[in-house]
Amino acid sequence: MTDTERRISEIVQRYFGESLDEDIGSSLERVDLPGGEWLFREGDQGDALYFLVRGRLQAWSGNEKRGRLLGEVVPGDSVGEAGLLTGAPRSAGIRAIRDSLLMRLGKARFEQLAATHPAMVMRLASHVAELMQRNLAGTGRTQRRYSTLCLVRLHDTPLVHDSVESLVARLCGGKRGLGLGRRRLEAAGAPVTLGSGGEIPEALRAWLADREDEHEVLVYLCDGKDQPWTRFALRQSDFTLWMADAAESSMPTVDERNLAASGRQALVLHHAARREISGTGAWLESRSMDFHFHLREGQTADRERLMRVLGGQAVGLVLGSGAVRGLAELGVYRALVERGVPVDWVGGSSIGSIVGGAIARGWDPDHAIAMARDSFVKGKPFSDYTLPVISLIRGKRMVRLLRTHLDVDIEDLPVPYFCVSSLLDRGEVHVHERGNLVEAVRASAALPGVLPPAVVEQELVVDGAVLNSLPVDVMLQKPVGRVIAVDVSYRGARKVDYPETPGSWSILRHRWLPFGQKLRVPTLATLILRATEIGTLQQSLQRSAAADLLINPPVREFGMTDVKAFDRIVEVGYEHALERLDDWSA
Repeated sequence: MTDTERRISEIVQRYFGESLDEDIGSSLERVDLPGGEWLFREGDQGDALYFLVRGRLQAWSGNEKRGRLLGEVVPGDSVGEAGLLTGAPRSAGIRAIRDSLLMRLGKARFEQLAATHPAMVMRLASHVAELMQRNLAGTGRTQRRYSTLCLVRLHDTPLVHDSVESLVARLCGGKRGLGLGRRRLEAAGAPVTLGSGGEIPEALRAWLADREDEHEVLVYLCDGKDQPWTRFALRQSDFTLWMADAAESSMPTVDERNLAASGRQALVLHHAARREISGTGAWLESRSMDFHFHLREGQTADRERLMRVLGGQAVGLVLGSGAVRGLAELGVYRALVERGVPVDWVGGSSIGSIVGGAIARGWDPDHAIAMARDSFVKGKPFSDYTLPVISLIRGKRMVRLLRTHLDVDIEDLPVPYFCVSSLLDRGEVHVHERGNLVEAVRASAALPGVLPPAVVEQELVVDGAVLNSLPVDVMLQKPVGRVIAVDVSYRGARKVDYPETPGSWSILRHRWLPFGQKLRVPTLATLILRATEIGTLQQSLQRSAAADLLINPPVREFGMTDVKAFDRIVEVGYEHALERLDDWSA
């Protein structure tokens, strides 16, 4: 039995049981799927079940331009179960990240086997039910540990060279990984090398698959030259890192333009000590990258963040909406830092976009809190009243305060960041990951009726909370292994002490009379804010269930525009987060 046959037998036994190994094994058809190719697309007829023997796949919803990554498939996993049982159109498309080998069980052969092995149908149905339950519970993850990486040196400067050597040493230390360069392939024990045209003999494919079983990660090393080894390495990798020196030209070379990775890829920009991060947009404009990272010389936190991403252990922090109550998220950030929980990716909606921007700038908690106090308490952004034609507040004071502290491009932030806003006409969520941070935050926090809409790409957008107040779903598209969500929305019931809503004059009279009863009536701004919030409460509950840790600070007692309670709100977030983090750690 060859290594490939042994792998297939193990997968079938694990899936259907040892008794069906021989019957099913003889019914499987081999499918070689090159990296970047689609096995099937959403809407195709379901006519087969596939087992992944080696390689890596992605599941996508929607088309290539407006698709959404649902998850990743690794060796031993299967796809197509529901379609095989029901014949219904595929609910998602499957694409190969890298060269992959699958075994196909067609519908006609399955029905023949089902007639003599009814237990097989029950096992398959049970597996489908388990997958559906997992998806409904939101426990699926797009991120799986990367087993093959490719490091491509775009520049041979000392900064890039030393960085690559350091990463390889960390990834392969203690025999956890195996580094494979063009000249090291035979030295590592490979049976054969590549052909002159870059073709891959089957013996080499099998040898590499065995090395994956023996090591946590294989690291392919190559330069940016268009040659057989580089093309081969790119086709074998789950994740490709294009290593560049930020001091060099941002324009891709002809060789780089001719190279393509089929899996996820990221640009890693290296910055010399004491040089500010700037101009990242020019690097990304001419490249099709999924992500980008900054490695600043002397900044250990940058390298540790990248290592966690590559190891599937990165932490994503999602900050929800909630107007002034959302300032409790600053206290949560302080608690995370004190407990040693890193923030490797940050995303937010509405007020969460502002707090997230401060975190993504790399500020420590004390500095972030000081800047927020200066903006929200001293700056009084909610006192910028105007003639209420399209909003109660002009928003110019808010923008001026934001520009004082957050006037940078999102691409230049040391911590990866995104925020969301709502496209007013299309009713779709817009994810901001490029461009000026102030403009993105201005759009994400454009509370309808309170602040005027923002303009993004010639379209009107409003507060992100209108469609997505807690964007955990967006964070799950990122290469993070754990997600912490902070939700400051209130879902309880508040009793009032009057039989019907009092009129305006009655409310004012009770406020002015020194001994009159104070009526607990929300302000117009609070009503608008709360109306915006309740529209997504149910979705927020579902999204929060997908997070690994939900922090829900008890901020009900504070008004949604009560900036005078700034310090108490931050303290409540801090104390509650400490309790939740300690419970989580335990």
